[in-house]
Amino acid sequence: MVLVAQGRGGRYVDPAPINFNEHSGWTRMFDGTSLKGWDGPADLWHVENGSIVVQSIADPQTPSTYLFWKGGQPKDFEFSMDVKLEGDGANSGVQFRAQMLGEVEGKPMSKWESLGYQADMDNYPITAGNSNVGALIECCAGPRRGTPPRPDRAVAGQIVRTAIAQGQKPTLLSTFGETSELKRVWKAGDWNYVHLIARGRTMMYSINGRLMSVLIDDNPTRFLDHGGLAIQLEGRGANKASFRELWIRNLE
Repeated sequence: MVLVAQGRGGRYVDPAPINFNEHSGWTRMFDGTSLKGWDGPADLWHVENGSIVVQSIADPQTPSTYLFWKGGQPKDFEFSMDVKLEGDGANSGVQFRAQMLGEVEGKPMSKWESLGYQADMDNYPITAGNSNVGALIECCAGPRRGTPPRPDRAVAGQIVRTAIAQGQKPTLLSTFGETSELKRVWKAGDWNYVHLIARGRTMMYSINGRLMSVLIDDNPTRFLDHGGLAIQLEGRGANKASFRELWIRNLE
């Protein structure tokens, strides 16, 4: 039985849907005309029609490329953006709380290699079984150097606690949707709204207003509480990624 106070209406208030265009208290990360405040390979990243754009080629294959925001080392934060991937082999992500590995002499792309968390997204066909749309993972350590990323991940529809010690497996705490159905929220070749929340050890990842995954990192030695934030493109073949309306809000 629910008790209702006289003259006051119900006890509970329904939440208002998020307004994707409301950014009071947020920081604009991209001015819409230049890459001011960002750092990455200048020959790959540019501004086109009000969006940050990166294009890869297939022969020779463009390696994974990152563009890092220079506005700080976010700890507890909320982040949103619009992203569009073009090309069946396109893979992208938001790298966050990333630890830079340092540049290797003679390998200029190594300047932007890091290890951290990533909210993953791609255009890979769901039927191929390798689509990582909506997953929260650890990535990417550079080509075989430094500490390798953990295999722990939360895929679409999962709440996962990372392994707390070497040799143990992560724990599936709960499911809240069918993975294959949630992946269909992603619109290949069109704009998608990405919303990411990192607060303490808990990370929540949404696409187009649907919660995709939750990762709780309880590992006492591998947990990262702050670090760099970057957007990224990798994958097979000739692909293109476009980013616009990038915003961040400090939750500390």
